[in-house]
Amino acid sequence: IGTGKRAKEFCSHTGFPEDSLFADPENGCYSALGFEKGAVSTFFRPQTPLSLARRYLSGNAEDLNKALSVWKPWIPPKLDQGLQQGGVFAFHGQEVIFSHYDPSTGAHADLKEVLKAVQLSE
Repeated sequence: IGTGKRAKEFCSHTGFPEDSLFADPENGCYSALGFEKGAVSTFFRPQTPLSLARRYLSGNAEDLNKALSVWKPWIPPKLDQGLQQGGVFAFHGQEVIFSHYDPSTGAHADLKEVLKAVQLSE
């Protein structure tokens, strides 16, 4: 989700390499991959407060606090994109070696599982 301009801002802010980021202002990838969208799947599932609480209780909220300290409101190209769930896909060539669809806000893929899948593909 986002425009090329917003992608450049993100890269500038985080140090993420621009050539590794894909901006999708038309939401084509999210739609093609079948990611969920809507207020219920974004905010009103039990996974949302549980995943956020788990993050804070485990002491792993420092990155979230850091991001929120510099966060600024942003309106996506299409208003309903603000209710878009994401996910993680890892590829080895054209083969999908890891996939995760976020069930709700804050309920992301386990980074250790993603890294394990990527390392096994080398």
